[in-house]
Amino acid sequence: AMATLRISLAEIQNKEQQLDLLLNQFRAQLRRLPRQVVYGKTSLGASLSALAEIEERLADALATRRRLLTIKKAAREELEALELIKRVDEARRSLADLRQRLLVSGEDEESLAEVRRLEQFIAEHSKRAEWAITASYQERQQVS
Repeated sequence: AMATLRISLAEIQNKEQQLDLLLNQFRAQLRRLPRQVVYGKTSLGASLSALAEIEERLADALATRRRLLTIKKAAREELEALELIKRVDEARRSLADLRQRLLVSGEDEESLAEVRRLEQFIAEHSKRAEWAITASYQERQQVS
């Protein structure tokens, strides 16, 4: 799932860059076109029509970019939640391994400090992961 989200985010980033280039192109056209009328290169009617078409395309590209950013935000939040869950799982495995070693070799101050650190990490980040997952779930339910 994380690999799929990373690929999707790369695809989204590429599309965002394409849209940014397109937006810049439309804005440049809107700046240049009135000068062409002033210098007689195009007729007033043709220029007004072209300006209207460019403005429409610009508005559509802006709306597309806004929708794309909504999708990008959702994908990033999902990826962050999954990464958080992965880190919590890794911490749980490390804690279990450490506790097993402590049973065999005995307790020392450094190992006990590491146990406390891992337990604190798991407690804090488990709650954050729960919030991220719950918020994501609730948003999906509201949309349905």
